[in-house]
Amino acid sequence: MTIGQRLTEAVEAHRNEALELLQELVRTPSLEGDERACQEIVAGKLDELGLALDVWSPDDEELAAHPAFIPTGRSYRERPNVVGILKGAGAGRSLILNGHVDVVPTGAEETWTHSPWSGHFENGRVYGRGACDMKAGIVSNILAARALMACGIRLQGDLIIESVVDEEAGGNGTLACVMRGYRGDACIFTEPTGLTQMAISGRGAQFFRITVPGQEGGVEYKHQLINPISKATEVFQAVEAYSIMRESVVSHPLYDRAYHTKVPTGICKFHAGEWPSTVASQAVLEGTIECLPGEDIHAVKGAFETYLMEWSAKDPWFKDHPLKLEWFGLWFDAAEIPPDHTLVEELSHATESVTGQAPLVRGGGGSDLRLPILYGDTPSVLFGPGGGMIHSTDEYVEFEQVVSCAKILAGFALEWCGHEGD
Repeated sequence: MTIGQRLTEAVEAHRNEALELLQELVRTPSLEGDERACQEIVAGKLDELGLALDVWSPDDEELAAHPAFIPTGRSYRERPNVVGILKGAGAGRSLILNGHVDVVPTGAEETWTHSPWSGHFENGRVYGRGACDMKAGIVSNILAARALMACGIRLQGDLIIESVVDEEAGGNGTLACVMRGYRGDACIFTEPTGLTQMAISGRGAQFFRITVPGQEGGVEYKHQLINPISKATEVFQAVEAYSIMRESVVSHPLYDRAYHTKVPTGICKFHAGEWPSTVASQAVLEGTIECLPGEDIHAVKGAFETYLMEWSAKDPWFKDHPLKLEWFGLWFDAAEIPPDHTLVEELSHATESVTGQAPLVRGGGGSDLRLPILYGDTPSVLFGPGGGMIHSTDEYVEFEQVVSCAKILAGFALEWCGHEGD
């Protein structure tokens, strides 16, 4: 029996254990800011495997001082990152497997077929918030390490498993890992790409807020007043026009044909008024602007601000009552690795050996991928088990993909890190 066949059998032998772990993780709520209980389960499992553990809560002040820090308004006290290290013999390449335990809100729980915290397993699918995004990926990472250890394989390079907080709000958990010194010769974020796709890049992004001034007064005076809601619709259309212009002039081979909207810019939130019969004093619009790999998000922001201010200055009202543009909250840089990078080629080969098909190499949206690439000198990709209804009602993951992903990761780690006896 070949070493690859032994790994496959080892993954299969621990299939039920992996299912139970995934269900336990899904049944443990881990909304943004409340990840501790879930991380304790992950830490316990890595400790049980005998991995060297590093569990710490990122320091708020140290994080805030980093240029890639994203202000979320939340502290990281009692929100631990968990890292488990399978130490290699020292002569091979290192590999990081990264996953996040934080999840987005469930919405109205009564709209779910089963409780979003049920971990319900039916027809090969595990249901619940975070089942696909991305507790399944964490389980695949752990199952791969379990298989390697069950086979008695001693890797040459280190295998580092990271379970982080705060990905959904922007990535400060992964940033904390980079700042702590966790760097590798490769990193795989087991995000839900479905095993048929591998993302080798990420777009940059920045949230913005536009305040549109108006004239407050009783509705009976509305014909004498400037209603900011009406003016805000003009601003909305101006931003939409800018978005179309951006789509027509920017280009990147990984994005030109792969997305309906290859580089989004749009207003998605609107607020105005305090009373049904009073014309509002102002309207507030919030949205996002993104950029492609190769673009500087700060330069893109500057161009957008120039456009908005020059456009609005041609309006008599805005000329004397200027728009206010603010940048806030989530932001990040774009990043990429080359399509012909060794990581891409070798992971594609490992995938084809398990599934019979190499994954499609494509560009991704915003993710933590940028952080090890830009700040940790670590080439990175997104590749992991998929399902459906991510961030939606009745989210689920295909459990067979969790198992297949573990087989791919174990086989890839064997070749990437090397092993004693090579």
